[in-house]
Amino acid sequence: MGKNRPLKAGFIALSAVMMALLLGTAWGGGEQVVLDADRVEYDQARGFAVATGNVRITRGILRVFAPKVEYSAESQMIEAFSSPGERVVLLQGGQRMDGDHLTLDMASGEGVLTSAKGAFPAEKGEIYASGDDVTTYRFETARTEGLVKGQVPEEFRDRVYQWQDVSSTTCPRAGTPHYNLVSKKIIIIPGYRVVASKPRVYIGGKYIFTYPFDYMIDLRESSRSQVMPQVIYEGEKGIGITYGAPFMIGDISGRWKGFLWSKVDFEGALSLDYRFADNVTLFADAVYSWNSDQKEKRFRPQWGANYNFGGWTGRLWWSQAESVTVEKALGETFTGTLWRKPEFSINSPAWELPGSIGSFRVYGIWGEYETSSSTGTNTVTINRTGFGGSYSGSASMGDITPSWGISYWWYDYGSRNRTQETITARFGLHWPIGPVSMTSTWVKRWADGGSPMSWDNYSDSEAFYQGMLVPLGSSWSIYARAGYNVMNSRLDEMYYRLTFANNCCYRIDFSYRDDLVGLDDWAGVVFVINAFPSHPFFFNTKQISEIDQ
Repeated sequence: MGKNRPLKAGFIALSAVMMALLLGTAWGGGEQVVLDADRVEYDQARGFAVATGNVRITRGILRVFAPKVEYSAESQMIEAFSSPGERVVLLQGGQRMDGDHLTLDMASGEGVLTSAKGAFPAEKGEIYASGDDVTTYRFETARTEGLVKGQVPEEFRDRVYQWQDVSSTTCPRAGTPHYNLVSKKIIIIPGYRVVASKPRVYIGGKYIFTYPFDYMIDLRESSRSQVMPQVIYEGEKGIGITYGAPFMIGDISGRWKGFLWSKVDFEGALSLDYRFADNVTLFADAVYSWNSDQKEKRFRPQWGANYNFGGWTGRLWWSQAESVTVEKALGETFTGTLWRKPEFSINSPAWELPGSIGSFRVYGIWGEYETSSSTGTNTVTINRTGFGGSYSGSASMGDITPSWGISYWWYDYGSRNRTQETITARFGLHWPIGPVSMTSTWVKRWADGGSPMSWDNYSDSEAFYQGMLVPLGSSWSIYARAGYNVMNSRLDEMYYRLTFANNCCYRIDFSYRDDLVGLDDWAGVVFVINAFPSHPFFFNTKQISEIDQ
């Protein structure tokens, strides 16, 4: 028996090579289809092959692994079968799925995977899903059948997955996840977005509520998808509860958020986006909010277009009675109302400097504005033109990480001798003391000239921030940051955050900011999904300046 092993091994290898050549020829000049297995049986008359044992079939970034695969050279269809303890695996880029049985057209990439489970990349980590059958489509087919709405960038127009009766979560825990969304159908555009059809929300396996719209998760943007309501506090508004989420209606992607406060009652916001072209997105926002400066609550609409051309980004937009809050310096915050009629901005991509010493970018802006004057006594209409640039970098020196940055802005306000220049420098140092993480940051601004508008009229400032993160066991930590006004020699701000992390898929932040020179105190309790750790997408609850990050 042993004498036949070399002959058998040679036959298997030769068969694999012949199948690789055969399938590559069958593909007809495109990407090669390559089949590899422990054993390949090929019926040349029928153009039919059966591969068994550690089967691997690939075409470009599409890969299939299975115990058994049948392939028709004429139709270019494969059928992959699982076995006890070994499922069929389908890989495409960062998308991974496994199931009981796969039927796949290797020419088009379309097919069906039954009893599927899978994972695909989120902003950080992965989204895990399991359910019934997954159907794969070419992008053009999915668009024709109405599965894809709106404009999709060119780089994501490859495959679309439709999944039936599916449960999805970012929790990797086996068994019952800490939370999950259950939908009759989800549509996945790998690397771009996931749309779940009116999902039901479960916490610890217990049903909580049903979301009334199609729920959209953007896999590209740094935005957090809010699953649970949040409790917040602001000094002038009182205690509040907020909830909001993205949704899809046809070609329109939307986001909504509502607040209910103890002192000012309801606030809300609705944002709608329409991708007009690959590089242009039209938007319209309707915000109903309280303005503490005017002591009024009213609608504050905004509309315009965002664009991205070769890394150059910008916005053309109009706004009416926009509620503006600008932290101009530590202990100095402007709150007021602004009309943009319109404003146009452009920002370059970040250009890396040689030697890993940082990056720089340039930007420009033009706009016509109606707002309160720099003295606050009357309303003015002003044209403003500006340009600037910034440079930033960081380095790693063992446990110590220094960072630095400098920015410059020049503005002209359309009247004689009305210009303003600002230079802002920052230097930070991240360093440990045992298990405690320390962050020290110095920030200084030089201002020359001035603005006829209050909201962008700057002056010299200098501040020092000291932050400290202390772990409290394996799940808890506390962060404290002091803001010291160097020019006035006083402590202007204290910020505290207590965090519980379940070391799996979510964390809860309890935050409090103490404004020591004004009335801008606020607090919040926020539920954060680890896979989407960025700040909320719009109409934020308040947050401290990340100048020390």
